[in-house]
Amino acid sequence: MVLYSSVNSVEDISRINCMIRDEMLKAQDEAILSELKKRSDALCTLTYTPAWQKKFGSEIEKFQEAALVENRVTTKEANILATYYNFNKEYNPWKKEVNFEEELKEIPEYIIEEVITSPITLKNDIEILEEIRELFCDVRKAVVLCESEECLSELKKGVDIVALLPYIEKFAMHFDNDLLIKIDDLIIKEKNRTIELINIVADINSWEGYFEVLSDEELEEAAKELLERLLQEEQKSETYIPTEAKYKGGAAVLWLTYYHKSRKREYAKRVYFPAEFKIVEVNGPDEFINRYGNRVWGVEIIYKSKVEATTIKIKGRELHLPERWVKRRKVISISKEATNIRLLTQKPKSALDIA
Repeated sequence: MVLYSSVNSVEDISRINCMIRDEMLKAQDEAILSELKKRSDALCTLTYTPAWQKKFGSEIEKFQEAALVENRVTTKEANILATYYNFNKEYNPWKKEVNFEEELKEIPEYIIEEVITSPITLKNDIEILEEIRELFCDVRKAVVLCESEECLSELKKGVDIVALLPYIEKFAMHFDNDLLIKIDDLIIKEKNRTIELINIVADINSWEGYFEVLSDEELEEAAKELLERLLQEEQKSETYIPTEAKYKGGAAVLWLTYYHKSRKREYAKRVYFPAEFKIVEVNGPDEFINRYGNRVWGVEIIYKSKVEATTIKIKGRELHLPERWVKRRKVISISKEATNIRLLTQKPKSALDIA
């Protein structure tokens, strides 16, 4: 039986059950739902085998307990979906005589506290994708265990908070564009999946609330409201200021010089960088797309800048982002007649005082 991946830690038990529950959410066939439930049962069985007891030694009881708790959640989701789709089926948890009711009741409150009010430190670079995924898995686990509409509403607030992150400048500046796109795509997928489950739980309990997925436009508007209220200083960064004032930690200046063949003279352009930066590569001259989306002839400079650790506060929730190096790019437009193009650290004689 396929279990998605190997198990090397207690966290893997939770991760695999989350994958099983997400597959269940897509299953609209009783046979598929039953097969997925068996996978969670099989994981419980494995924790009691001699092979696993030998592999994990004295830690095996932690694996057994984690598997049983996760199996309770997975079983409950299977029964929620069976009710929602009118399957004539009721699933029982593996080793049902073991009682985890009190532990399960505490999960929603703990997750609400974790997602909405408690501080969280987000890891560097690609690890953040797994961390966001785990956060949404925890939210959906709590959704399954919710016993009131208020519980669902609080969890929906948590979903909205996380969904806003890519739209907030203070968050976005900590990641290069490629990773930020991956973060945004992952959040959209996880958000939609979570709200679908929230509405299914609300429906089978005959709760009146219906929770809508905010569109990209609505998210952008919500992010703007937060920025106005909580991150007003970040609005300044949206206006280009070609001086050291743009950089909170000071600025470094390089000079892009070139010789104009027709005018028979040398030109110099001042290029600002953050105080701490590293040039990765310089490309061109060629046609590039600048930060405004326009095609221009010029030079592309790829560099890495150091972003200090920061804390974002959203609706009482604190998110801590550690110090990191982020890849960025600049496109400096120049004439197509430019030759002898150089990037200098010292101000050249050809530079005007206002260059």
